[in-house]
Amino acid sequence: MDIIAEARFQASVLRERHPNLTQRTDVVGKIRLELVSWGDCFKSGCRRRTLVGAGLMFFQQFTGINALIYYSPTLFGTMGLDFDMQLIMSGVLNVTQLIGVLSSLWTMDRFGRRGILLWGSFLMFVPHLIIAVLVGRFSNDWPSHTAEGWTSVTFLLFYMLAFGASWGPVPWAMPAEVFPSSLRAKGVAISTCSNWINNFVIGFITPPLVRETGFGAYVFFAVFCVLSFVWVWFSVPETNGKSLEEMDSVFKDRTGVADIAKKDRILAEVYTERLSR
Repeated sequence: MDIIAEARFQASVLRERHPNLTQRTDVVGKIRLELVSWGDCFKSGCRRRTLVGAGLMFFQQFTGINALIYYSPTLFGTMGLDFDMQLIMSGVLNVTQLIGVLSSLWTMDRFGRRGILLWGSFLMFVPHLIIAVLVGRFSNDWPSHTAEGWTSVTFLLFYMLAFGASWGPVPWAMPAEVFPSSLRAKGVAISTCSNWINNFVIGFITPPLVRETGFGAYVFFAVFCVLSFVWVWFSVPETNGKSLEEMDSVFKDRTGVADIAKKDRILAEVYTERLSR
């Protein structure tokens, strides 16, 4: 019955928002209805929600995570590690991220999404900056500076731990919390699309960035860690423990409350129909 109610709810929302297009049965009309329904995510009231969802995924990628995962052997090579150790430490790097992610099962509901993101941005910025300094100073003679090389490796692992505990899980959880019921599926889809587009961009630019600039790659990602901190501070609300009514207040929109009332009414109708059979 919940599935039937959800289907009727979505159909009711479309009829209410796009009455002319929902009456059309031709292919062109259905395509136009689908396109304009996606546009609802960018209308007043929901625009900021969409920007929050897409922005979280943008900064998740541009703080450097998949540059490290995709090209970790190359990056460990810039720290003076031999080939075998590059492969070993690449495995350790991913295990470190897993440990960080597991910690979020305990921290996310206790410390809130926004606070975790802010601390994560800061704790990721520090290792990027330190690694940039070490690589910039010692990359021309790592055999004589093995201690500095392993210090760089340690801070790279620290970055991965910080990411796994903050910007790894939180951007996947928050989009579903900021969107109202009628736009949640499309809003989360747009956020996920942002993730993969920016993932592609990072995968594309990282090799020349490392090859041409060396330590500059870490400076690049450190800058985006700072930008992510500033953006979260000014643009991202706390969603932990917030009701839909409270989220509507944050975004100055009443869509969430209206959706709840509409969905409850439709669900009651479905139950009444079943009982009358």
